[in-house]
Amino acid sequence: MEYRSYSDLNRLIRKNVSRFQTSKYDLIVGIPRSGMLPAYMISLILNKKCCDIDSLINNIALKTGSTRNSKDEIIYPSDAKKILIIDDSICSGKSLSNEISKIPFNIREKITTLAVYTSEKVRDDVDITLEYVPTPRIFEWNIFHHSIVGNSCFDIDGVLCIDPTEEENDDGEKYNNFLLNALPYIIPTGKINSLVTSRLEKYRPETEVWLKNNGVVYENLLMLDLPTKEERQRLGAHASFKAEVYKKSGQELFYESDRNQAIKIHELTKKPVYCVDSNEFFNKNSIISSFYNASLKKSYITRIVKRLPKPFYNSIKYFYHLIR
Repeated sequence: MEYRSYSDLNRLIRKNVSRFQTSKYDLIVGIPRSGMLPAYMISLILNKKCCDIDSLINNIALKTGSTRNSKDEIIYPSDAKKILIIDDSICSGKSLSNEISKIPFNIREKITTLAVYTSEKVRDDVDITLEYVPTPRIFEWNIFHHSIVGNSCFDIDGVLCIDPTEEENDDGEKYNNFLLNALPYIIPTGKINSLVTSRLEKYRPETEVWLKNNGVVYENLLMLDLPTKEERQRLGAHASFKAEVYKKSGQELFYESDRNQAIKIHELTKKPVYCVDSNEFFNKNSIISSFYNASLKKSYITRIVKRLPKPFYNSIKYFYHLIR
């Protein structure tokens, strides 16, 4: 499974800026919703007008903020001589083709199409692609609203709702109040296969009430069957419990809030894990996940690397920033 973040998208666009500069587009058009992300990024870098595809079709007056004017000022989409139409990704090509078919013929001759990510290395249904990313793939902007949710395991605290504070986490009245009234964080679209949480089994009723009140739809709720918070802390079974459930579940992805637990779950299962806190995707192809072994702390690794000769240290530092 492949994953791309907002940072990945930004780096890829900046890497290809010269391609857009030399083509001298005077209007950037995005296909809502996700196509607007790269469209606005590119238009801001080039300082060109940007609109969505409906505004292009209906020739709606273009707008910009009051802080700066764009180059080669145009008022209406029809004034543009060269138009770049953008979507974030292309797979079957049907979505892009459908949008292009709505555009009047007199405008189509001005158009170049771009899909940032493509599922095929060679294709003739789009003019420009920037990176080949085979399926299955998932993006930061759709990871909570992708069909993969139905084949995934989710942590609760720090993922669906905020984490309890130290004061709230008293295994008593304050914690009970937190369970019933925790602020929601990110609520996925679609039905989750399994909620896998380190919350104790005795808190199932309160957890189920919160999930219902906040519109979380799920198939299974699996909780730690231990008597107290102290026993849970003594055993330190958070990650191993989640990993065991995930490994046996047959699900494709685990959403975890804590980075250390995410790494441990990945190492124990050899299956993909998405860390919500750090926005990292750990899978078998991830250099970062193999570099950060759970038994080695990041600070320890950093100290070792810094002792290397300066040319080696600088090379490793440069490579690390490339892959992050």
